[in-house]
Amino acid sequence: MQGDVFGLRAAFMEGLQYMELIPKEKQPVTGTEGAYYRRRQLLRQLPIYDQDPSRCRGLLENEVKVMEEFVKQYKSEALGVGEVALPGQGGLPKEEGKQQEKPEGAETAAPTTNGSISDPSKEHVCELCKGVAPADSPVIYSDRAGYSKQWHPACFVCNKCSEPLVDLIYFWKDGAPWCGRHYCESLRPRCSGCDEIIFSEDYQCVEDLAWHREHFVCEGCEQQLGGRAYIISRAQLLCPACSKSKRS
Repeated sequence: MQGDVFGLRAAFMEGLQYMELIPKEKQPVTGTEGAYYRRRQLLRQLPIYDQDPSRCRGLLENEVKVMEEFVKQYKSEALGVGEVALPGQGGLPKEEGKQQEKPEGAETAAPTTNGSISDPSKEHVCELCKGVAPADSPVIYSDRAGYSKQWHPACFVCNKCSEPLVDLIYFWKDGAPWCGRHYCESLRPRCSGCDEIIFSEDYQCVEDLAWHREHFVCEGCEQQLGGRAYIISRAQLLCPACSKSKRS
């Protein structure tokens, strides 16, 4: 029981330290700009329609099956949640991470990490900025990366957009953490019209942008542009008439 109390207290203190290491404007404290930022990032980084076929619009039956397999695969192979711990203590129960008090004069055994002897003099280097993490300052661990790697809290960001990973939810790819949005986009195209991932093999692609066929329409007058002239300006798809109107 006492060990449980120590573990909870250690986790609480590490949580407070972790919050202090996040930029103040991004700290998710109720009623602050940081809380609104977190809400926006949840919607941005983890769109519900990237996770649940029932929240997508107009998926065909065969596309539902493709999406279900897609979601099942990323949950199995990539999805994870970062762990807050002191350097060298990633993957350990909190009560194990706390060094027990020893009788006066007794030798102090070096703490262990994942079954190996931890060298107290070893420097723990952040994977992103390569700066040394102070021994008394929490870092972030990823079980998919292995516990030999750690990040400063402010450095645990998406490999693509460099935004902090909301609620420490990450997708592991190419040796780095990604946010959900950019992980999914790295595997399948995202429709510029509805923002959903495209699970059909029949879609419209122009430069680095993609659309469901039915969403390849002018954003001004909504006429279908398949087989017609179009102009892309600042990632906006327009027919020539609407493009001219916007310039005038």
